[in-house]
Parts: sequence; C-alpha cells; structure tokens
Amino acid sequence: MAGENIEFRLTMSADGPRRIGDLLQNGDIGRLRSEAAERRGLRERVRAALPAHEAAHVVSAGFDDEGRLSIGMDSAAWAARLRYSTTELLGKAIRVHVAAPGAG
Repeated sequence: MAGENIEFRLTMSADGPRRIGDLLQNGDIGRLRSEAAERRGLRERVRAALPAHEAAHVVSAGFDDEGRLSIGMDSAAWAARLRYSTTELLGKAIRVHVAAPGAG
C-alpha cells in the first residue's frame, strides 16, 4: 500500500453528522455485525449436531447460493471425513470445504 493514494470520504445524513453508536447499530456496519452473529450462531448449531471429534474442526458455517449448508473445516482430512460420513445436517444438504486460514 506504500505509495498509493487512499481517499476517504465522510458522508453525512441529511440531518448532519451521525453518532458513532448509530453507525454501529444501523447501516452497513450494523448489518455486518448482525450477519456475523447469525453465522456464529449457525456454526455453533452445526458443532452441536456433530460428534465432538468432528465439531472441534468446524471453522465456519453458512448457506450457499443453492440453499445448501456450507461447512468449513480446518483441514482437508477433516473435510473429507465429514463429507463422506454426512450428507445432511440440520435438515439441509451439506457442502463441505476446507476453510481459508483465519476464517470463522
């Protein structure tokens, strides 16, 4: 990023500047926080539905564009193990993949 010009723009509502608390609860940041909380909740539900030895390797959970439950595992070995042992979880067809490092 060195040498790049980065432009920041301050946006205001028609009523003037907005309070930081409003920005954190509403708007894009609020939606992101809400989505993250939903995904954490889903990940915990997935973990609760799996045996402990598999649950410990679940990194992420969400739904793909086709409505399948997409489960991210921390390694290819655990992803393969879950993929071949389980075809449905929480009443949904599943898609198992190796999560990117730091995901979740």
